[in-house]
Amino acid sequence: MPHAVRPFLVVASLALALAGCAGTRVGQVGRLPTGDRLVTVVLSDDRETVDRECGYPLAVGPVYGCQSTNAISLPDGRTARLIRVVRYTDTLPSPMAFEIEVHELCHTVAALQTIDDPCHAENNGLIQMSRRR
Repeated sequence: MPHAVRPFLVVASLALALAGCAGTRVGQVGRLPTGDRLVTVVLSDDRETVDRECGYPLAVGPVYGCQSTNAISLPDGRTARLIRVVRYTDTLPSPMAFEIEVHELCHTVAALQTIDDPCHAENNGLIQMSRRR
């Protein structure tokens, strides 16, 4: 077996072994003229991941999610607010369901601002998980 194949097999084996373990999905949609993404969603069934992604906030009980926003200036002089949502889930959705959720959240965030909707800028509104490769 060639030496280049061995590291790949080790990584592939580890990925299969960890497939049943905690998982996290990250989605970013809505590329703006600045290169920033309007919406980022981090969804995890691992509480430590949620704590870390939320910056280990002080809380009386468990942290199940957080959100943050960041205002940026667009080249045309308007301001856009980027949103980042982190949340815990007991079961991860399918990749397609997650992609749809993030995409529709992008439309919601764009509609609440005075910016052009960037949610179809990269994929023309087509679900990428359903595309045959």
